[in-house]
Amino acid sequence: MDSSDHALPASVDAGSHAKLGRAFTAQSDLVPLYLLRYDRENTRRAYAKDLETFFGCETVTLEMAATVTFSDVNQALKALESEGKSPATQRRFLASLRGFFGWLAALGFIDLNPADRHLVRRIPKTSGTDQLVTVLTRDQASRLLDAVDLAKPSGPRNYALVSVLLNCVLRRSEAASMDVEDIARSGDHTVLRLKRAKGGANQIVKVPDRVANILRDFVATSGYRSGPVWRSMSTNQSQGKRLSGSAIYKIVRALGVKAGIADRVGAHTLRHTGCTLAIEGGASLQQVQAHARHKNIETTMRYVHQRDRLANSAADFIDL
Repeated sequence: MDSSDHALPASVDAGSHAKLGRAFTAQSDLVPLYLLRYDRENTRRAYAKDLETFFGCETVTLEMAATVTFSDVNQALKALESEGKSPATQRRFLASLRGFFGWLAALGFIDLNPADRHLVRRIPKTSGTDQLVTVLTRDQASRLLDAVDLAKPSGPRNYALVSVLLNCVLRRSEAASMDVEDIARSGDHTVLRLKRAKGGANQIVKVPDRVANILRDFVATSGYRSGPVWRSMSTNQSQGKRLSGSAIYKIVRALGVKAGIADRVGAHTLRHTGCTLAIEGGASLQQVQAHARHKNIETTMRYVHQRDRLANSAADFIDL
């Protein structure tokens, strides 16, 4: 889709304009209003980027949206496939468009959702058991922690951060949103209260005692009474501000390189690793599902399937 001006479609008549009310007009930017539906910043950012990619500009008006056909959506999906984008990326892109046009249809501004599943091309499905999950061994996880230079000002922060990511199996967005006030006690246990985690619900996760001690020592030594747990220690204007999810990824990535771990290591790798090490340590699937806050047990099963398939593969019996 290009962003050239369009004549007002016949479907957007005077009656439709009356429905717009004071919220927006045919020339208003729809994207910010649409994104109000979503609580998580990562979701808003991803959907905004998908809509920008589709329309070719950041601002999307009702005039532009009302001219889109299912053919435009199919062409966009085909382009993503040609560019080598993964099925998961294609599905998220389609979800962005389907939600956006569904929102306009619910408001009565368009009659048909051009991203309806009956109108768009089929995106190849990938089995959860066939998706490669990158995990670290116990030795590699230890090397990652050892790679932290505790003599640097950022050392205690990075050590506590990696410890929490590994043991509490947090998503990087969940780690980024942590505040000091979210560290709490429940009986004899330390827990983290996660605000608006994946799915939009508030959740809690247990912090093992050894990790709780590391986390509390870091917070106390840093003098943080409230606000973000993970803060920038750079000397530029971002000093003292909350670390973003991308900044957390870069910290973990750099430590992986320093530790000499060949595979690309990111914050989500530590989530996968924590789940796998828990299973290998004897935790049940239900315990890991609850700790990782997986909605479906099939998600947790991926770790077992991959471990078993690689450990007991017919490939090991092929001898030329």
